[in-house]
Amino acid sequence: MTEGVRIPPGMRAHAYAGVELLLDMIYTARSRAPLDLETLLIYLTVSEATMRPLMLDPSTQPDIMNLAEPPEAYRGSITRLLAADRLGLPRETVRRKIKKLVTMGLVQEDAEGRMRTTRNFANADIQSWVKESFSAVQRYDARLRQFGKAGVSGPKSTDDEPFP
Repeated sequence: MTEGVRIPPGMRAHAYAGVELLLDMIYTARSRAPLDLETLLIYLTVSEATMRPLMLDPSTQPDIMNLAEPPEAYRGSITRLLAADRLGLPRETVRRKIKKLVTMGLVQEDAEGRMRTTRNFANADIQSWVKESFSAVQRYDARLRQFGKAGVSGPKSTDDEPFP
């Protein structure tokens, strides 16, 4: 029994806000794409791998970041095996779900088995999804502040409306 045992200050508030954010993000994603949770996780894993070089390479020029279709050199990829390992899913499940994502036009696979998301940032639905996801993060920040916690952002900035 843990009666009388104390937890660190703010832990429950952060746990609640974190769960709320995760559920909000899942709802937002599933409302935009009719995917089961495993397929959605695979898509997000491929998406992160595709964007990683563009977003994390310090030599990326700012003007490249705003191109709907950045040059191939800035696009990463991931294999089915690595996606399966990252998500803890069986390889066969990942293979089937990738096939579905390719059929839907959301993912492409090259001859070496590397996967990338298709170039879809010019799509209004994708842009709306990104805006809704950012709104979920803002709600997370507001919830933490409601609980008297510091939140995730500094003082209010122009990031309230980062998308023209």
